[in-house]
Amino acid sequence: MKILNVTSITELRGGDAQMYTVYKLLKEKSDIKQYILCPNNSILSSICKNDKADYFTYRKNSLKLLNLTFAIINICNKENINILHIHDSSALNAALIALKFLNKSITLILSRKRNNRIKDKFLNRYKYSHPRIKNIICVSKAVESIFDKIIKDKSRLITIYDSIDVEKFSLKTNHSLLHKEFSLSPETLIIGNIAGLTNQKDIYTFIDTAKTIKAKSGSLTVKFVVIGDGPLKNDLIDYANANDLKKDIYFTGFRNTIDLLPEFNVFLLTSVTEGLPLTIYEAFASKVPVVSTMAGGIPEVVVDGKTGFLAPIKDSKTLSEKVLEILKNSNISESVKSNAFELVKKNHNLNTMQKNYYAFYKSIT
Repeated sequence: MKILNVTSITELRGGDAQMYTVYKLLKEKSDIKQYILCPNNSILSSICKNDKADYFTYRKNSLKLLNLTFAIINICNKENINILHIHDSSALNAALIALKFLNKSITLILSRKRNNRIKDKFLNRYKYSHPRIKNIICVSKAVESIFDKIIKDKSRLITIYDSIDVEKFSLKTNHSLLHKEFSLSPETLIIGNIAGLTNQKDIYTFIDTAKTIKAKSGSLTVKFVVIGDGPLKNDLIDYANANDLKKDIYFTGFRNTIDLLPEFNVFLLTSVTEGLPLTIYEAFASKVPVVSTMAGGIPEVVVDGKTGFLAPIKDSKTLSEKVLEILKNSNISESVKSNAFELVKKNHNLNTMQKNYYAFYKSIT
């Protein structure tokens, strides 16, 4: 079995990161040969080069659709590809064109990570219901649901949850790196988020929640950390300052989060849309209690009162109440952390994902 994974993304988003994780997990399988096709200026191409992975690149310029289409055709013919696994919408456009010039025995698979609404238009229905697409792999049932009005044959939809290296995260300990960097007192509690600074992640609600927590924290010393970068950074800093939080919220930019997560007392996620972010699993594995909005597939793993706490989207009042409940009640905090760790260890470890993807690929050949 020969698989060509195709992405048109130049940044390293969660979808491509997980695709590469699956690539590495299945390398030990002697009956599967995998390749990756990505833009020549992408972060993934650099990773593939450093790891000596089996990969190809194409030029993502003004002729990017044409370049990608020709690259798919050439690689499929040269390497006798059996499965064409597409990892984003733009790459799907090129793949559907390429298939017109390729052997009809090639199986087309699409992965979908985000639960952004797909407009019910003819072109979208044609594209995602195309008869050459055998399956669409979703990271959550919430992502499956976005195809309700687009795809009639729901049997083509399948959910395979993402996973992480649970042991790697669980073995990390708190070295007070953030406390040292920002000169915080030892008793300072940290409420953190890890997110791109985009509208999807709604850090404005994180800031609103921080303001309420600060006002109601009493004798507790609480600070807030946002790890990540993005186009809204300056606007968010201005918004935090306007809410008198200049000395309370720290925007760190991109960091190696595995070393910082153990320092969080609460992981506070305020997104408005999500497929099901890996950061949830990472917090679970790091034994950090999670408070989140009910965005997308998050409620499929964050069970309110058991593996974390949930609040409606943009509901900073409820979010702040849940955070303070964790901070003020150690029994609740320990119970939530224990339940969440057991869930991620059982259902979202790399061994589970390896078995799921191997079984899936074998089932379609």
